[in-house]
Amino acid sequence: MTVRSIAAFVVLAATISWGQNSAGPLANRRQTVTAGPTSETQIASARVKAQIEARQHVEEMGATLTKMHTLLKQMNAKTSAATSKDSVAKANLEMWSMMLEQLDKQYSELVSAQKAREDLEARRMALYKQADEKAAAAAAAARAAQQAEANAASAAQAPAASQPATAPAAPSTSAPAAAPSATSSPN
Repeated sequence: MTVRSIAAFVVLAATISWGQNSAGPLANRRQTVTAGPTSETQIASARVKAQIEARQHVEEMGATLTKMHTLLKQMNAKTSAATSKDSVAKANLEMWSMMLEQLDKQYSELVSAQKAREDLEARRMALYKQADEKAAAAAAAARAAQQAEANAASAAQAPAASQPATAPAAPSTSAPAAAPSATSSPN
């Protein structure tokens, strides 16, 4: 193996372990969620920061894959230029090309997942905005109804206070209502 092949192997192995290691770049993004009073601006800024970090992570992976493809092309050129009949070198290049194809597939899946996540976040924000608008409209309608009710009550009290009580009082009956008999059964 040449020095370049060893270097390519080290770069590819580091990239693979970096991408698959759960304690890698994703570990610093996981934060403990605590309940407490936070403002909407703090929540929004944290959300934007997380989206930017995820986007940067995907871009870094894309740049690394591009470098790996360049290195593989250089290795292919050296192997074909030397017209080597070394089956080990050809097998090594084939293995690396298959691995890069797999990484390309994973990268495209990651990009599509990121786009779906961003779309979902945009839809979620639109739903929250719509719910806030509905709540504000309902609150305004309730305030208007309460104000109208208060105006109607004050308008009804004003004429009643200015008019003297001319209506005769209802006659009161001193006779009690018919009491049920103790000997008869209701059934």
